Amino acid sequence: MNKIAKKEKQLLSRNNQGNIGLILMVLLLLFFSTTMVLAFETRHGTMVKISGNEVIEGDLFIAGETIIVEGTINGDLIAAGKTIIVNGIVNGSIIAAGETININGETTRAVRIAGNNLFVNGKIGNYLLLAGRDFKMDSRAEVGGDVIFGAYSAYLNGFIEGDVKSGNEYLTIASNANILGKLLYTSRREANIESGAQIGGTLTRFTPQPEEEIGSRFSLWWLVISFFMALVVGVVLILIVPEKARRVTDSIWRHPWASLGWGTVLLIVTPIAAIIVGFTIIGIPLSIISLILYGIAIYITQIIFGLFIGKAIIGSFGKVETRAAMIGALALGLAIFRLARMVPYLGFIIGLASVLFGLGALLVLQKQSLVKQQATEI
Repeated sequence: MNKIAKKEKQLLSRNNQGNIGLILMVLLLLFFSTTMVLAFETRHGTMVKISGNEVIEGDLFIAGETIIVEGTINGDLIAAGKTIIVNGIVNGSIIAAGETININGETTRAVRIAGNNLFVNGKIGNYLLLAGRDFKMDSRAEVGGDVIFGAYSAYLNGFIEGDVKSGNEYLTIASNANILGKLLYTSRREANIESGAQIGGTLTRFTPQPEEEIGSRFSLWWLVISFFMALVVGVVLILIVPEKARRVTDSIWRHPWASLGWGTVLLIVTPIAAIIVGFTIIGIPLSIISLILYGIAIYITQIIFGLFIGKAIIGSFGKVETRAAMIGALALGLAIFRLARMVPYLGFIIGLASVLFGLGALLVLQKQSLVKQQATEI
């Protein structure tokens, strides 16, 4: 118990509280604007391409394995996929999550991206916010505001009008880099500042304490990364099965105690039943499949609960009926849910509640579908 209390104390140290506050501000302010846009164009598929002569009037949401934007978007671009390449012009902001993201074109406002490999080679009118493993900015890149990021390794070689604030393991400020503001970074290693690099403001390095380093990485930047991952999964589900996504959250409103009760039963009984079945040779495949589906269902519960929270808030302003409105509600709800999970004790209760209500709502929805199907057959 002492170890748990000590860990929680570390997570709520003054430094971490400031970082959590920063992330809270970023997530809520940046994504709340998305929730207020209740209608925008959506495209999805394995390969989605906006050709060079195409002009999109208004905001655009894209979900797909490979996304290429060559044209012009007169609004915000929200993209989720494996590979995302933006070569065109975005007269607005970019929010993107994927494995590999290339921002090569021009963006008049801010860029917020998360992924494994992140490349910024274009012009950004406002600030750049990102989280990922490897981040590279080449000499063609221009950022009109601050650059805030968390990454394992980072290579900066462009023009930055504001400050650079980062948490990283390896940081290189290349010879063509020109940072007009300050450079503040947290790392165990000194940054590699090449000859010719220009830094207009002060250079400050913060060394993380050994006991705080794990908490800093996994509780802060993992918060952002896991948020984007859950958001991508949720968006895909909303695009594929919007009616079921709507009904499963409605079932929590209409049948809260049934959802809570059945969720408790599923959470406890399912793994026990799967283990018992696994004792027989012929039951091993069924046991493994059941446990995999059980894990997937538990992961999806955070998406259900996040959408539930978002709909409760957005619903006070207007109906949450369209896919666009549901995506906005999901983004807001997930942001609040993820941040609430950071609070000691309360975070555990909220996490458990999301699992219980989510599992129960899934079962209640399935039972309702079976009853409706049987009534149709009769």
